[in-house]
Amino acid sequence: MISFFLTLKRLLSAVFRLMKERVFKSLLATLAIILLSGTLFYSRIEGWSFLDAFYYAFVSLIPTSVTTGLIPEATISKWFTMIYLVVGVGVMLMIIVMIGFAVVKFELSEEKRAELKESNRTRKKD
Repeated sequence: MISFFLTLKRLLSAVFRLMKERVFKSLLATLAIILLSGTLFYSRIEGWSFLDAFYYAFVSLIPTSVTTGLIPEATISKWFTMIYLVVGVGVMLMIIVMIGFAVVKFELSEEKRAELKESNRTRKKD
């Protein structure tokens, strides 16, 4: 359980650092617009509830093999889904990659900080 909280701390620290970067903010805004458009489209065209439409729009952009149990039936929905996935998965992957790099950078800075503390302690002892 402690490992989970430490990992969550690293992740949140990385995301907060990324929030200072304009590129990350623009990617989040783009992702929000893509998710909103997908949610509205599926809820109107397919007749899904707002929650089901959002769930499908979100989960379909995550690069995993999660099965939602929802399948677009209308021909226009199938065309929309193909375009939606090409655009949306690219944006989602960019966000995931940026977060991954930020976590690694955070880890490296933590290691350097620990090394500096250790070297300061050894200097004080001498």
